[in-house]
Amino acid sequence: MSRCVFQIIVAVILIVGVTGCCGACKRGEKAEGAETKEAPAQQVSLSQVPEPARAAIEKVTAGGKIKKIEKAEEGGKTIYDVEATLRDRDVEYDIAADGTILTSEQAVPYTSVPLVVRNAAEKYFGSATGLKGFVELEEGKTFYEISGKKGKTPMTIKLTDTGQIIEEEKE
Repeated sequence: MSRCVFQIIVAVILIVGVTGCCGACKRGEKAEGAETKEAPAQQVSLSQVPEPARAAIEKVTAGGKIKKIEKAEEGGKTIYDVEATLRDRDVEYDIAADGTILTSEQAVPYTSVPLVVRNAAEKYFGSATGLKGFVELEEGKTFYEISGKKGKTPMTIKLTDTGQIIEEEKE
């Protein structure tokens, strides 16, 4: 049963990843190291989202419940950060105004995260106790986010599929 659930999760991630990969080709990427000041995200309702993005949001959250939609500017483009619950799982999407799915993220059982990633996370946090796993697809690449406490500080780290930590964030 657990293997079947994992296979379904992987299939969904791959489908969303292909869509996100195509979107990455269409949008311009800012030069590496270039800094721009972005306005803070603002919460919006689904009715305030332009039709192409609204259609994409409705499609990826069908059968679920939207918790929050935030509108932000990234690299001069409008992005909608959508947080929802779908089939008892937390999911998050970044969707461009034109409806392109840029990233997708969903909660997964920590034990379904690859062993090399779990080993790196457990070394970082000091144990596996209380760790939560997430799988993120961004521009066709798979990343893992692990949330837990380092000492008494709630933290989230983002890792590659080889276990390399590429981001740390205090919560």
